[in-house]
Amino acid sequence: MQEIQTVGRRKLWITVSLVILLLVLTGVTWAVWPRTQKVQVVTISRQNIQNQIFASGDVRPMQRQVVMPSQLTAPVAFVPVHVGQTVLPGQLLVQLQADAQQAAVTAAGVAVREAQQVLWATEQQQQQAPAGFQTQFTGTLSQEKTSLAQAQAQQTEAQAALTQTQVRATFAGLVVLANASGIATDGTPAPIVEVVSPLRQVVVNLSEMDAVQVHRGMSATLTSDAFPNQTWQGHISFVAPYAATSSGGTGQVRVNVSVPHTFSVPYGYQMNVQIISVTHRRVPVIPYTALVQSGSQYAVFVYTNGRVMERTVSLGITTNTQVEVTRGLVAGDTVVMNPPAGLTSGQAVRLNH
Repeated sequence: MQEIQTVGRRKLWITVSLVILLLVLTGVTWAVWPRTQKVQVVTISRQNIQNQIFASGDVRPMQRQVVMPSQLTAPVAFVPVHVGQTVLPGQLLVQLQADAQQAAVTAAGVAVREAQQVLWATEQQQQQAPAGFQTQFTGTLSQEKTSLAQAQAQQTEAQAALTQTQVRATFAGLVVLANASGIATDGTPAPIVEVVSPLRQVVVNLSEMDAVQVHRGMSATLTSDAFPNQTWQGHISFVAPYAATSSGGTGQVRVNVSVPHTFSVPYGYQMNVQIISVTHRRVPVIPYTALVQSGSQYAVFVYTNGRVMERTVSLGITTNTQVEVTRGLVAGDTVVMNPPAGLTSGQAVRLNH
């Protein structure tokens, strides 16, 4: 009887040991056996995509006349305009000291009148002389006409010199600065008068890469942080034919944006400018998150029948979230979003619904 019990206990221990060994082997197999990766996919469709250029600029006048001290030939006598005044073309902005020029004009005028009087007197004498003696006045009259012409030329020169002492408005506009001293508060030279036109524009500086995509006539959307609920539509009116080096050492191209008549943002305010340089219609578009780096190129994982295959793609227009695919994919293909690390071409996967 005791022998039977011993055999029974031995069988029980063997059975328990086999069960434990089976559980351990199952756990190890589960731990090391490759599990099917879960992925999220998206089906490619044809969409319209636009290349958008974002830049910032400021409001400037279409025309601007600035009178600097270095441009003047004499000290300022007086400035007959004030800030906020509207001026017309030809209106006096700055009068320089012109005592000598005015004296020269006066003297030239006297010389012209005297020459005219002498000539008139000789002409009357010729008319009163007998017919046979009138030819004797020919030489005298010729000399006096020459003298009169010379006096008139001197008068014209004197008047031109006087005109140079006056600076006049070249267009109708608003006076935004008037400072007869021509010296700023820090002692540096400053404009004496500045006049701006009532018509405004927005000026931006674009990188060379963006500027080559922009041309005159393109639409531009304008917004301002100072006017958060307003949007204006403008047009590119000018693209500089050259690039200027910025303080950071990069090439910058000036671009002017014309604004509608309803645009009332003051001069100097900062503006946000959005330019749509090109639109591609009904092209394959994928999210940025589907792209992976494959050497020096980009690729995606295409999902088909439970497996993924890596495929190299060529890209076109890009936005903040999407990119156009010009080669490698067609509408209807399914690609993996946010491919997991370690995902390989040919790998079996499960969809993460």
